[in-house]
Amino acid sequence: MKKIVMLCICIILIIMAATGTLASERYDLSICGASIGGAWAAIGEGVGETIRRSYPGSNTAYEVGQEAANIALVSSGKIQLGIAHAQLIGLAMKGEAPFGDRKMDNLRAICVLYGEAVEHFMLLESTGIKTFEDLKDKKYPLKLNLNTKDSFMEIVGKKTLEAYGITYDDITSWGGNVEFMSMGPSLDLMRDGKKEAFMNVIQLPSSHVVDVSTNLKMTMLSVGKEVQDKLNADIGTYSSVIPKGMYNFVGEDTPTVAATVILFANDSLSDEEAYAVVKSISDNFSYFKNIHASLADITLEQMSETNPVPLHPGARKFYEENKK
Repeated sequence: MKKIVMLCICIILIIMAATGTLASERYDLSICGASIGGAWAAIGEGVGETIRRSYPGSNTAYEVGQEAANIALVSSGKIQLGIAHAQLIGLAMKGEAPFGDRKMDNLRAICVLYGEAVEHFMLLESTGIKTFEDLKDKKYPLKLNLNTKDSFMEIVGKKTLEAYGITYDDITSWGGNVEFMSMGPSLDLMRDGKKEAFMNVIQLPSSHVVDVSTNLKMTMLSVGKEVQDKLNADIGTYSSVIPKGMYNFVGEDTPTVAATVILFANDSLSDEEAYAVVKSISDNFSYFKNIHASLADITLEQMSETNPVPLHPGARKFYEENKK
């Protein structure tokens, strides 16, 4: 009888280990993203849910953040996981603006969340501006919004303008203005006639852009090949295209640049924890892909393509064990 009891206990322990219910396999992790109501908030909260599903008893918390601050918080170890563009993390690892001289080279990737986050420079058709050259030559007093200050979305917009010889100060000197806020409020200001243009790095198609273009006549500016090459070299973006017909006001393929959004940690996160996060996402992949439209087409193979940010060893182990 004693042998039978011991055998039953062993079987139960094996089952608990396989299903992640051992007491030692519970995790306390915080995830920082962006403002509540946006894609990053939905994804951050969803990642937390996959962990709780795979490892019952785990505690996960989503914290509202700002992209550059997320990187600093994770690098310092104050928060375990963050969401940001891989290209901005690459700048942080090299100690480039907006991070000053501090090299945050302890950052490691857990997984790609989505790729092809594409630069959009959209403005009201009533401005008469059809190219970046028009904006500069006419010294148009543009009322422009970009995403939050020091986010990668804002940096791409700023660098694009600068590559065409336009600065924020130039726009102000022409009688325009430049401000920084998230997409929803910015597009509301365009609807109210208080803003004429918005620059952002977002996945295709953006439901926000589809919605605003049903009531406003818009123009999308293309980014020339030389400027694409400069941006790609300077800040790590890659060339992309907004296809013809993607929005009702895009009448032809529109060249631009794009970036990749990842989940990341620092190298002090244990290999066990990093492995568990990726495993949780994989175990609950159907749920994960339905958290937000931007995740719908992601594959496990694509999740490991985190360049320029190196994979965390624990995450790499999971991908190597699960290669097809």
